[in-house]
Amino acid sequence: MKKVSYNPVEIQLKDLLDIKRQAEILSVPGTKKSAYAGFGTTKSPFKSRGLDFQEVRVYQPGDDIRQIDWRVTAKYGKPFTKLYTEEKERCIFFICDLRKPMHFATHGDFKSVIAARMTAFLAFMASHHKDKIGALLLTDNGLINIPPDKSESNVMTLLQFLAHPKSQQAAHVSLCESAKYLGPILPSGSYLFVFSDFSDWDDKTKSEFCHFSVKDTVLLCPIYDILETKLPKGIFAFSDGTTTLVLNTDEKQLQKNFSKTWQQRLHMLQSAASSQGWGLMPIQTDDDYLNILTSFCLKGVSTS
Repeated sequence: MKKVSYNPVEIQLKDLLDIKRQAEILSVPGTKKSAYAGFGTTKSPFKSRGLDFQEVRVYQPGDDIRQIDWRVTAKYGKPFTKLYTEEKERCIFFICDLRKPMHFATHGDFKSVIAARMTAFLAFMASHHKDKIGALLLTDNGLINIPPDKSESNVMTLLQFLAHPKSQQAAHVSLCESAKYLGPILPSGSYLFVFSDFSDWDDKTKSEFCHFSVKDTVLLCPIYDILETKLPKGIFAFSDGTTTLVLNTDEKQLQKNFSKTWQQRLHMLQSAASSQGWGLMPIQTDDDYLNILTSFCLKGVSTS
């Protein structure tokens, strides 16, 4: 059980700032591959910067003699030169769902708190590696767009909006609409992390997210509570603050239908991730999610 030293039901700026130490003490190696489901041979978004080896070719006049590959030269009896490609500036982008369905948990932290803390963790890591950081926050009042930038002030802007997600709009926004909005403005070659419970995921939403498959690396992170997978048996009262409903959950058909809803959603996400080459990392609300995320950033961990 993880030790909780922060507010598990409300996103607070001071709690997000405390994550900075945890993110920056990580010594992230130059990982060549991520073993996460769907990432294949995609490079880690947090590998060290510099030059990537591309190939060797026969030495040509004007080549830097310091780049001669002496092993290959000795093998073939003529000089060969190592060629490198300079690593491009990366953009780490987040879609972070802070809508009402995310303000829930029966065990562990609220889903909204987990989404915000994971976003903050990765933002600090990206900033430490001089990557650009951008985000799209989904709120009940609309979208909050934080354009990509690698300044430290942009990280602080992101954290402030996570803690106080006030949008200038006044309309509910869906996950599908967020993907449609993001499509034209997301820099090519970005790493896109999506933190949500995916409660409104459907075929149309998948279609919009498929546009990112060609030029970007995508990780879907469905956040769920154990209650969403199986109802406890008994007689319970539910309330939305104004109306109260008494429900007998001993009924077998109700139990079956309830569990089926979550399984169908997870299957849809697994199918989409598999077909599009996306990463998929389900997080339960009582998981030690920052440790899971740390493992991913360091080496990649297979999911089942």
